Amino acid sequence: MRKLWSLLLVCALTLSLAACGSSSGAESAAGESSHVIGIAVYNASDPEMSMFYTYYREYIAESFPVEFIISESLDTLEDEVAFARTVKEAGGEGIISFYTSDLAAIVETCEENEIYYVQGSGSLSDDEFDSVKDNPWYLGVIGPDDDEEFAAGRDMAADFIADGATSFLIVSGGAGDSVNYMHYTRVEGILHQIQESFGLTYAEDLEDLAQVTELTTVETDNDDVTIVISPGYVSMDEGRDNLLAALDAGDYDALMSVMGLSDVFDAMEEGITANTALMRIGIVDCFSQENYDAFEATAANGYGMLHYVKGKYASMVVPAFVALFNAMEGDVDLVNPDGEAFRIYQTYWTAASEAEYAELFGYTQSIYENAYSAADMMSVIRSYNADATYDEFVELAESSDIESVRARLAE
Repeated sequence: MRKLWSLLLVCALTLSLAACGSSSGAESAAGESSHVIGIAVYNASDPEMSMFYTYYREYIAESFPVEFIISESLDTLEDEVAFARTVKEAGGEGIISFYTSDLAAIVETCEENEIYYVQGSGSLSDDEFDSVKDNPWYLGVIGPDDDEEFAAGRDMAADFIADGATSFLIVSGGAGDSVNYMHYTRVEGILHQIQESFGLTYAEDLEDLAQVTELTTVETDNDDVTIVISPGYVSMDEGRDNLLAALDAGDYDALMSVMGLSDVFDAMEEGITANTALMRIGIVDCFSQENYDAFEATAANGYGMLHYVKGKYASMVVPAFVALFNAMEGDVDLVNPDGEAFRIYQTYWTAASEAEYAELFGYTQSIYENAYSAADMMSVIRSYNADATYDEFVELAESSDIESVRARLAE
């Protein structure tokens, strides 16, 4: 019945859009014109970003009267501000962001332009959130909390250690000096698990090691364990040089990256050596087509390219859209009932084999039988369901784990 309801709702909406002509002239269930939404991304070619905005364009835009403007790769606050103004000039009413360099500043820009701002999938420190939570144009943030980010690194390390790894290369991305809070917390989790599993002691504080900014061989009291930390974004020269140098010099059982595969893979194809012939590779990233292909591929060393993924999936970004759509439809009270931004937490999915990845990836490829379906979205949008409540919105957003998804699909 749930699948039928979803199909009927989407078909009815599609017929409504067709009757109105182009999507720019479409009407929502509340009788308003189509909404324009900006999607701010940090790297337009990154698999995770591509996965997210493809889901918005190919699934959500087919089911709701919305149009999306996708940013180019954003790298500075100035880029963010310019994009926000572009969205406003195009008639946009809100931004779903996956890149934030200065949260308080960009929210101030959105307030000046009277457009809503919601963070589609990310983690914030308490101070960052507190700086904007009372601004009526900031709807909130959805994503893994500190514990989930820490567990992402910890669980990946535990899986490789259980497989016999004793020599580790950690690609720490933006963790240096805690610039990227998510990356830093994941590296903490990795180092904590290695320490606990082998009962070793670090020569430096674990927190300091997690934020090193130079290629570092970690000193411990256990000569049987090797840990090298390669900091920096591999898409940039410094991070790429660090990784190539580490690959050339090391003999590793496991490479653990706290970010996506694509840039790491390119660098490894250049720098892989006989020393890394049996190296297993894990990432904290996403369930994208690119990563699915990587599970089936082989690297230059003839060994499997990818062995472990802890990450996000395409329709995880549904709650951010739901929140923004409610606000644009005049129902901001549904998502901010007390006048304060929400802070909602979601969980990562895990695949430690090609078979596991294939099953989970399958739950992200259909609008009708998706981890978050069109019917799921409509159930917490007031212009489609007059009885929708904030508690139901939060419950749906937080039901991102695989058990909850399987239960919804079985209904």
